[in-house]
Amino acid sequence: MPAREPGAPGTRGAIHLVARAELRERRWGLLALGVVLGLIGGVVLGAVALGERTATAYPRLVEAVHLDDARLIVPADRPAVTAALPTLPGVADLWLTEAWVAQVDGPQLQYVSLAAGTAPHPELVTPVIVAGRGVDPAAADEVVVSERLAEHGFPLGSTLPLRMLTLEDMAQFAVGFTPQGPAASVRVVGVARMPGWGQALPDVLAGPGFARALAGTGIGHAAYVRLAPATDAAARFDEAVAAVSAGQPSIVGDYLTPGVEFPRTPDPAVRASERALLIGVGLFALVVGLGVLQVVGLGLLRTAGAARAARSVEAALGMTRAQSVAARVLAALPAAAVAALLGAAVVVAAGGLAPLGSQARFEPDPGFRPQWALALAGGATLAVLFLLVSAVTAAFAWRRRALAVPDPAAARPGSLAAAVGGSLCRRPTLLLGSRLAQAGTRRGVPPVVTVLAATAAVAGIVATVTVGASLDRLVATPERWAGGADITIADSREPDVLALVEDPRVAALAITDTAYARLASGDTLGIVSIAARKGAPPVELVSGRLPAAPDEVAVNPRLAAERGLSAGDRLDTLATDGAPHPMTVVGIAVVPNENHGPLGQDLLATGDGLLSVSPERNFPLLTTHVYARPGTAAALAAELGGRLELAPQSVPDAIRNLGDLGRLPDVLAVVLAVVAGTGLAHSLLVGARRLAREMAVFSVLGATPGQVRTTLGVLAAATAVPAVVLGVPVGLGVARLFWWQVASAIGVGGDIAVPVGPIALLIAAVPLGAALVAAVPALRARTPAVAALAAL
Repeated sequence: MPAREPGAPGTRGAIHLVARAELRERRWGLLALGVVLGLIGGVVLGAVALGERTATAYPRLVEAVHLDDARLIVPADRPAVTAALPTLPGVADLWLTEAWVAQVDGPQLQYVSLAAGTAPHPELVTPVIVAGRGVDPAAADEVVVSERLAEHGFPLGSTLPLRMLTLEDMAQFAVGFTPQGPAASVRVVGVARMPGWGQALPDVLAGPGFARALAGTGIGHAAYVRLAPATDAAARFDEAVAAVSAGQPSIVGDYLTPGVEFPRTPDPAVRASERALLIGVGLFALVVGLGVLQVVGLGLLRTAGAARAARSVEAALGMTRAQSVAARVLAALPAAAVAALLGAAVVVAAGGLAPLGSQARFEPDPGFRPQWALALAGGATLAVLFLLVSAVTAAFAWRRRALAVPDPAAARPGSLAAAVGGSLCRRPTLLLGSRLAQAGTRRGVPPVVTVLAATAAVAGIVATVTVGASLDRLVATPERWAGGADITIADSREPDVLALVEDPRVAALAITDTAYARLASGDTLGIVSIAARKGAPPVELVSGRLPAAPDEVAVNPRLAAERGLSAGDRLDTLATDGAPHPMTVVGIAVVPNENHGPLGQDLLATGDGLLSVSPERNFPLLTTHVYARPGTAAALAAELGGRLELAPQSVPDAIRNLGDLGRLPDVLAVVLAVVAGTGLAHSLLVGARRLAREMAVFSVLGATPGQVRTTLGVLAAATAVPAVVLGVPVGLGVARLFWWQVASAIGVGGDIAVPVGPIALLIAAVPLGAALVAAVPALRARTPAVAALAAL
């Protein structure tokens, strides 16, 4: 009787019959595996969706608020600059608002900046309202505030009694004044979100009604510019502003950032935080994804192995391996559909998760944001993956393998077996265990793959806990980011400083003078000098030394990384008269930031060095940092706050962004440990089970049950010990590299904090856990050898 062609109707009927039989006998097991893949695969896809929302939060906010390309503050005594702005090169659109500085009446001396335009501009600077509502254009007493200001004492619904400063008042910040501008009371009706606040974009924004009511009483104008789409538009505009401003000094020039701000310039600190979050989410998705593949693959492999007798019948009836595999794939279709539906549902549900960590503060659309395209594509991918794994395991189970007994006498020259002597008579357990660890079996995964996987897992855990420890140390140690003062007094005056030096509640006191350094390249950087007036205030020195001469400077780690600076390099600055004034970099130090921009953009110099490069100033800009004795800070701050302007005790955004990572490193370490530990345990158990015949032969040759157990222990140690020996240093190296990149991006020291306790626990736990896992199959050594051979 002639054989049928593979595509003949009879063949297709046979495939359907086998598929129905397979589905009838194993439908619940297949459905259970489909549910597992759907739920856990959905979690992996949900992590991908969360990562996408996290990665796109900042750029989506930039577009949602119609972020300007350039901005600047023009003092009221520079009217020619204000008039020239619309006609400057590169300007495609402009929104000009009036700017105010106001003193907030209350028990604590506080100042806020405001801005308002006489008409809104829908295409420039439209903050996202995250609480409350926007201002009524006709209302003169309504404002919206930044989230930062709302967190620091001006929440939704609060009232701000204000006394406006005149331009002359602002010029007297360093010597004291009484506000001479008009009074106003405003109510916070909304909390707004922007990519960044400060300087030309104040934390308080009013509406056209406020601008009309107080027109002409501000200290100047805040301008927001949309530049033309040309590669050199920013440079041309910056040069034009500098040219128009030249020769027009302002009496408040000491208090305003010179030049133009470009808010669309990517912030390295935001990028560093985003990168850390995405790496964490990626590791989570990878580890969990590999884990679910292992679970589903092993489950399908067991299901396929259980049908070995049926496959023998199918082969005897003339079915090929391809036809048998097709039948199993057809039977897996319902379970694949279940996996697809559940995975898609989990992805849709993940739309309710906010971006991770600090990136949540940039989300322009808080709330439910489902990703339907990812849900559809992800569900289809899970279905295809389930069918693919079903096909692979069915094909694998079809094969028949000869069982191999390792022959130590046949060891290759130079192998471990040959080196020991090639005889089971001398240290047979060590020899056989090592030999099996080297060669494995013909049926299993090569041993080197298991060792490499275990090494990667150990390295991942070490790197994760080390980064977590470094993160915790950074957040908990303000000195590492030039913080730590209990009280910070803005615009300090000498009589107040002298009184604090004599105050017994003050343990240490330092004064920072801040200005701007002009570089020969045309850039402007903040420059700071620190004078210790009492005690020894901490300064975080990363490398080198602190400056001691007027021509020496220390640079921030972020600035050093961006410009490739190190000790011994020269920084070309300009003196006050425009003459070159080169300064030598003598160290890398974390420089205190005094509102000159993001953390990490300042230089540290001596007092004379600062004066040699800073522009002419009417008054020095002094800030006092007070380190109080234990238990006295609160009372001292309450006493000083009634007559001096105390800066709020806040963490820089860059540090807060990293702090918002929370316990993510610990969660990743736990997930990695669970998944990797499960995989290692499975590898050892399967390896030992596949060696059951070899162990039985070993017993027939005279080995005692104890020697068999020891052999399996050696086999486990041969996997665990190399993983620890290699994984720990690799993990520390990865952590050092990653943390250096993150730290240099935000401007802090890049040394890691090595968590000795957790790493020591890991070093002990991996071999011990492997030994305990090996003890489970070792109990089978109590079975008589003949019975063991008969059972195989």
